[in-house]
Amino acid sequence: MMKNNDKRNRRLNGSITKRVIDLHHKGYHFDFLMLEDCILLCAQNNERLPVHAVQIQIVDQGYDQLTQSFKYIHTIDTGNGDLGVLLMDRFFNNGKLA
Repeated sequence: MMKNNDKRNRRLNGSITKRVIDLHHKGYHFDFLMLEDCILLCAQNNERLPVHAVQIQIVDQGYDQLTQSFKYIHTIDTGNGDLGVLLMDRFFNNGKLA
C-alpha cells in the first residue's frame, strides 16, 4: 500500500519537479526563498535581495501532494545576469503577494 502512495506522490509532485528542472536547463540556476519583509534569499550564495530590486514572473502552478497545496512557480531575474526559481504557496501580481 505504501508503494502505491509513493508512486502517486511522485507523479503529482513530478510536474513541479519537471518544470523546475526545465527552468534550470534554461539558465535559471539559482533557487530563491521568500523571507519576511519581502526579502529573497538565494539558497546557493546566501545573497539577500528585496523583491523590488528584481523581476518576478509567475510561470506555472502545480499541486504538491506532500503539503496538499498548490505551489506557484516564479522566475527571478536579478538584473545582473543571475536567474533563478522561486516556489511559493502564493503568487506575485504586479510586484505584490496575492
